[in-house]
Amino acid sequence: MMSELSFSTFSHPQSYLHHVTERHDIIRAEAHHPYQLGASLYMPATRGDIWQVITRKKLTSINSIIICLEDAVSQADVPYALAQLSELLATWAEYHEVNGVISSRPLVFVRPRHPAMLQTLAEHRHIGLVDGFVLPKVDMSRLSDWRIACQNLPSKQLLMPTLETAALFDAEHNQNLAIAFKEAFSQPIFALRIGGNDLLATLRLRRPKDSIMYQTPIGTLIYGLLGCFVPHGFYLTAPVFEYLDKPTLFMQELTQDVSLGLVGKTVIHPTQIAFVHQAFAVPMSTLDEAKAILDSEAKAVFKFNDTMLEPATHRAWAFEIIERAKVFGTLDDYSAPQAY
Repeated sequence: MMSELSFSTFSHPQSYLHHVTERHDIIRAEAHHPYQLGASLYMPATRGDIWQVITRKKLTSINSIIICLEDAVSQADVPYALAQLSELLATWAEYHEVNGVISSRPLVFVRPRHPAMLQTLAEHRHIGLVDGFVLPKVDMSRLSDWRIACQNLPSKQLLMPTLETAALFDAEHNQNLAIAFKEAFSQPIFALRIGGNDLLATLRLRRPKDSIMYQTPIGTLIYGLLGCFVPHGFYLTAPVFEYLDKPTLFMQELTQDVSLGLVGKTVIHPTQIAFVHQAFAVPMSTLDEAKAILDSEAKAVFKFNDTMLEPATHRAWAFEIIERAKVFGTLDDYSAPQAY
């Protein structure tokens, strides 16, 4: 029989916060899965506390951070932001030389303003310390520029192109982009980020305060993006939820994100981190089903938890559930995600 997998079981959703360190201890730095993005916080490169976040002196539960040199930084502040990033990398390199690898840190990505800026960053002697880059506004018209910009990056660094331009409303364009992504870069594409607010802006819209993203035209687009890019092997991340005073609505959107197989959620404030962790935690009954499907002695079709399971069609889903549970742990079935 398949060996047992050990994951923490949380009898109450709130208890998840007490197991953050344990959860990060099981993340292997040498074998990342996109679920490890979890809650991703954009941090302007102008901030002076990014090193404290990387070393977990602040925001100890964050999964990943994106040091932003694009929308979160005004044009006038770009020189200062670049200087701050350079100082951060120098500090990190000095620490690395003395102390070695920072254990259980968040994943660290940089979002450059444009391809020319990425080419400059690629020349920085310590740029190899970051895990990768978020590439803004990638579509077929810009793909060649981004490909050239990435040529001098380390091959191990991870790329996250962002889908956020008007071109993404064209299904034929997206099919071409999915195929082109397979050959465009020497570095692996870790995930594709869905830029929800930028996509709304192309329609001259803003997310209503009483709606989740899936109740807007972008919801229909997200379904199309999943159908286009996931069969080609890509993972997609969930767009930001910008209202901090709507926790119930936030959890409704997160529930939909998780059900669609999106692998992470951009957050705009530390108070949103726990909601993301809670929503992505795997109910014990779901993990049991995944383990049963992957059991080497499983029948072709069988009943489990009053559900028909068919390994031939459910195996890919089961692998993803196992990966999710490795990162986020499990919940008792009676501790369904809820706002708190």
